[in-house]
Amino acid sequence: MFGWNVTDCKICFEYGLYYSPVSTPADFRSLAPIVLEQALKESGTQLLEPYLSFTLYAPREYLSKAYHDAPKYCATIETVQVKKDEVVFTGEIPARCIQAYRTDLAFYTNGQSVCLTELKGYQAAVGQPVIQPRRPNSRLDKVRHMFQKIM
Repeated sequence: MFGWNVTDCKICFEYGLYYSPVSTPADFRSLAPIVLEQALKESGTQLLEPYLSFTLYAPREYLSKAYHDAPKYCATIETVQVKKDEVVFTGEIPARCIQAYRTDLAFYTNGQSVCLTELKGYQAAVGQPVIQPRRPNSRLDKVRHMFQKIM
């Protein structure tokens, strides 16, 4: 619904009518995206965003700055460990925010921090959804127009 790929979804075609010689297989191919769009609208589609778990290694003198900057990037710090001259944070952060957080960390630690990430899972997107623009498809728009008149 927002222009992103649909994942983790099973679609079963249960019923269709074929009127020979009026209907052709191309009719079903043309209608499939429109029927899918209607099904997504009716099903209450939810937009999810990827979340990463991260481990951050930084010099001890940057403990406060790194810790207090985390919420600015929607990051949640789960654990903090201080080891000699180094501090180690673990937490989670939306994938859309990690690059900005890494850039700021590198800037104020003079490149002395390391941030390792891995995919943790997906969570419901908060706020206004990010809409991925769709490619125009004049053939599909014509079929959509005809389908609207029938319904």
